[in-house]
Amino acid sequence: MKQSLIFGLLFCACSFVLHAQNKKKSSKTKTKPTPTLSTTSSGLQYKIIKDSVGIIYPETGGFITFWFEIKNDKDSTIDSQFADPNPVGIPTPEAIYKPSIEEGFWLLTEGDSAVFLLNADSLYTKTFHRPLPPGISSGSTLNMIVRMSKVYTKKFVDSVMVSQEKQQQNQMVEESVVYQNDSIAIQNYLTKNKLKGQATIGGAYVVKLKENKATDIFIGAGDTIQTTYVGKLLIEGTEFDKSPAGDYFTFVVGQEQVIKGWDQGFQKLKRGEKALLIIPSRLAYGSRGFGGSIPPNAPLVFEVEVKK
Repeated sequence: MKQSLIFGLLFCACSFVLHAQNKKKSSKTKTKPTPTLSTTSSGLQYKIIKDSVGIIYPETGGFITFWFEIKNDKDSTIDSQFADPNPVGIPTPEAIYKPSIEEGFWLLTEGDSAVFLLNADSLYTKTFHRPLPPGISSGSTLNMIVRMSKVYTKKFVDSVMVSQEKQQQNQMVEESVVYQNDSIAIQNYLTKNKLKGQATIGGAYVVKLKENKATDIFIGAGDTIQTTYVGKLLIEGTEFDKSPAGDYFTFVVGQEQVIKGWDQGFQKLKRGEKALLIIPSRLAYGSRGFGGSIPPNAPLVFEVEVKK
């Protein structure tokens, strides 16, 4: 299944781990702005503070990383990312309206720094999509300083997407094999021990060993319960954990305080009941395993008894 590469929202810090890319000279040489106050045809005013040796300009479908600082008309700093070791990372933005900071990004290459004079209302309502913060007057002009870090081409970004999609496909194949192996192991266990279990929505099985027919109320999400347990590897039969003698383990069901197989399995039980919870690895510890006692992709079986 083809997955889209999802980048962070505009100006939300995110990390983008990328390999170094070889720079190729553009067939069309672009002339960089001179270090004086300049104005684009749309009216964007800017000044290049540092003109680096970078030759790759932002392009549609590419990706850029940068630091920025915003100052109001009284030269007070409103927001600054300069102290953050990790730059902001975003897909190369289209300049939907002009003049705008989006238009300004397209003027910079890797290593460039520039200051842009921007209308406060347009910047916050059209770019940030939020109201003006305290300290910024409507109609005022803001100075936004941008230090460009990396500029990645569309070709490079596409190659990253292909690589990620391939990794996802391989992971799906591996998960499918584990899913089948777990299903076979669980059915073999049930057949061998002549047990009948009730499946949960995720594929765990609950085999009741002692029922509580005095109530019709099942355990539900949000209930706090106490239980004893003995945990074993389903295939090997090796015991890896159990509750202390005479003691109970307490947790809230459905709050992800325990493995998913428990959250699902206990909701098939009533208080006072005893059962086997047969859990596929995807609802247990998955490909990570746990410590040295539970190997990766190991289906588990728990004998549990819920306190009344």
